[in-house]
Amino acid sequence: MKVSIKFVLYIIFLLCSNELISAEIVDFRFGSNAEIKRIVLDLNEDVTFSNKKFKKKIEIKFDKNISIKNPLKKNNHLASIKLDENLKILTLNFKKVIHNPNIYFLKKKKNKHSRIVIDYLNKIEKKKVIVIDPGHGGKDSGAVGVRKQLEKNITLAVGRLLKKKIIANGKFDVVLTRNKDIYLKLRQRTRIAKKSNADIFISLHADYNKNKRTRGISLYTLSENASDKEAAALARRENKSDFLGNVDLSDESSEVTNILIDLTKRETLNQSSHLVNFLIKEFKNDMNLLQRTHRFAGFAVLKSLDIPSVLIEMGYLSNKNDSKLLTDKNYHNKICDDILNAIVKYFNWKEKNSI
Repeated sequence: MKVSIKFVLYIIFLLCSNELISAEIVDFRFGSNAEIKRIVLDLNEDVTFSNKKFKKKIEIKFDKNISIKNPLKKNNHLASIKLDENLKILTLNFKKVIHNPNIYFLKKKKNKHSRIVIDYLNKIEKKKVIVIDPGHGGKDSGAVGVRKQLEKNITLAVGRLLKKKIIANGKFDVVLTRNKDIYLKLRQRTRIAKKSNADIFISLHADYNKNKRTRGISLYTLSENASDKEAAALARRENKSDFLGNVDLSDESSEVTNILIDLTKRETLNQSSHLVNFLIKEFKNDMNLLQRTHRFAGFAVLKSLDIPSVLIEMGYLSNKNDSKLLTDKNYHNKICDDILNAIVKYFNWKEKNSI
């Protein structure tokens, strides 16, 4: 009879052992991956739990008794950590509102400890604003190709496609200076960029050259001194479009020729050059580039003092090969994909280098 009672008690003990044995939090660690912050709780055994999420608080309720091996350390985001052993609830109180918390469990398996992982955003990152400027428009047709294509139509088509691709990436907001065939002065384009609080400004163009053998992509950033005579002449041609709203162009030629850069921030010019470098790295893999790809000239459309700005000449409408490519949808897709890749890599680099 005594043996039977002991056996029954042993069975009861086994059935209740899950409640009698406490799980233990052995470590409390912190980490981050870009904007995502992470808290990791290491436990000596697997557990099940439920959780409640509040604006500045997370509660984790365990299925069994829970204890803490060592005092829990805090990071800059946590105001306090409290464990109610009777209720089996661990409470994390945060100093500020947290966003999009994600809580999940990793079983022991081959690891020494099981883990509860808490990922969250300390703040919602403001999306970077990309302003895309399809060159020319309306009564300003821009260059006319050997196949009678108009530059204004090509830049608008590429601009619309580029906006679509950048928006799909999900990390950026995009503003087009024009989304239809309208005329805009150069100063209106820069005002749109400033009003939009642009992080970068990209102006799209398709050039024309007297030498019909000249072809390839080139990129321009702002400088008081043009890198060569061709760059200076191109800037003069582009800047003249700002005067098409006036009656007579002839009287304005000397003024246009003498348009110079206002005092610009050295850092903005440096950032423009960095952006160009990322663009060239993407383009050179599958695009034909003009010799001395990165050039400098006094483009009025690039004269925002605090916005890194690049003018992309996507090819030459005066060249048969480029002229054909500039109306080809596959070419448009390649250009837009390369520009998007360069934008992503530029901002990743900028964040990594805390610029």
